[in-house]
Amino acid sequence: MKRFLHSRDALVYLLFVLLATVMWFTNAFSTRREISVSMPVTYAHIPDDYIFSTPPPERVRVNIEDEGIDLFNSRKRHYELTIDLTDYIHGEEGSFTVPMDEVRQVIVQQLAGDAALMAFAPEALSGTYSRQHEKIVPIVYTGQVKPAAQHQLCGEVELTPSMAHLYGTEQDLAVIDHVETTLTDYEGVQDTFTTRLPLIAPKGLRIVPDSVGMSVVAEQFTERAMQLVICAPDLNDQGQVIHLFPSQVTATFRVGTTWFNKVNESDLEAFVDMPQAGTDHLLVRVECHNPHITHIRIKPEEVEYLIEHYDTHSDGGPSAPVPED
Repeated sequence: MKRFLHSRDALVYLLFVLLATVMWFTNAFSTRREISVSMPVTYAHIPDDYIFSTPPPERVRVNIEDEGIDLFNSRKRHYELTIDLTDYIHGEEGSFTVPMDEVRQVIVQQLAGDAALMAFAPEALSGTYSRQHEKIVPIVYTGQVKPAAQHQLCGEVELTPSMAHLYGTEQDLAVIDHVETTLTDYEGVQDTFTTRLPLIAPKGLRIVPDSVGMSVVAEQFTERAMQLVICAPDLNDQGQVIHLFPSQVTATFRVGTTWFNKVNESDLEAFVDMPQAGTDHLLVRVECHNPHITHIRIKPEEVEYLIEHYDTHSDGGPSAPVPED
């Protein structure tokens, strides 16, 4: 055996095996053969307020004949048949059939080189449709966005578009007041973050669009303090004035670095409500008018007060104070 492997006959034998293999592959790749592929179907130009009562086929099985090497490439190709339904859908409801010749033409446009279409099934694409009622509802983001360490979100999550169109029966639409995105959370967000989220279509309804753009901005924050004058209720029409002790509070808050120098006193408002009988302190509340300001703390949180009574002039304004007994 060893003598054979080292002999000239072994080399000749291996050479013939190699030539035979090359000839077999050459013959296989040059011979025309037939394969079957499944092509997905997309239906275009369907009015938004129409749905399929009986959906047409989603795939077409196609038999293709071509040379071996091209058939191998055909198996790896991405096919997609697009059927234009512009001339097939009209009226409140009905049915349609895309004829065989039109389906054949769309398939042939997908073939490459010398590939020949041998057969396809189904040969005609049919379905039924009906016009639906429409309702416009807001889109709600159902996940959570958490900023990175030492960052905060600048405002709320923005959805584009913010409204969706729903199509279905009047009864099904009556119980829907919003649509939701898929539940997706994001952590460690910094700078501007954008993505696209699918929308969850309520059962039996069609939704347009079927996805929504989401964007949110996060930036590094710093702390800032500001003195706020406390606004007290106006009792002049009752001949009274409320004095607060102290009359100002210190508000400390977080703000994004790009907004640090843009914050002013009009962004925050401190005030107290009308005193209730038997209380000698008033709780200070703060309203924020700037979405970039967060985590507000005030000091002091409560203030003392004194109500001073006045005689009033005929015009309703205060005159000299009247001491309380």
